[in-house]
Amino acid sequence: MKKLIMSLAVISALSVGAFAQKSGNEGGKRDFNPEKMAEKRSEKLKADLKLTDQQFAAVTKLNKASVATREAERKEMKAKHDAKKLAYKNEMKKILTPEQYKTFEEKLATNEARRKEGTRKGRGGNHGGPHHGGPHHGGRPENKG
Repeated sequence: MKKLIMSLAVISALSVGAFAQKSGNEGGKRDFNPEKMAEKRSEKLKADLKLTDQQFAAVTKLNKASVATREAERKEMKAKHDAKKLAYKNEMKKILTPEQYKTFEEKLATNEARRKEGTRKGRGGNHGGPHHGGPHHGGRPENKG
């Protein structure tokens, strides 16, 4: 039983992550509800694995805890990233002249807008390019042309 629950936890963690990437509206921001996400995943596992009511309850509880933990970790990582970015900008401000710093911030804003636009178009940021998916970049045979 423990092995089954651990296996389900691993499957759930991987599947919920994949599900989270697929869901989302076209407006850029997705309507993220960890509670609903965990419930949908549990329902799918119930159908796929023919879980008993007791197993379903345990899986649902595990999925909800897993999604909540990942969301908390994501927020913590974002806060750390934002703090590092701010520290970097403050150091640049000390080094550059006011005119240089203004140009620097304009370039950052342009790059950020470009990155977000790339993400909205489904390219996933700065991963595109002429060699993406080629033979030396892990491309799959069906993608070669």
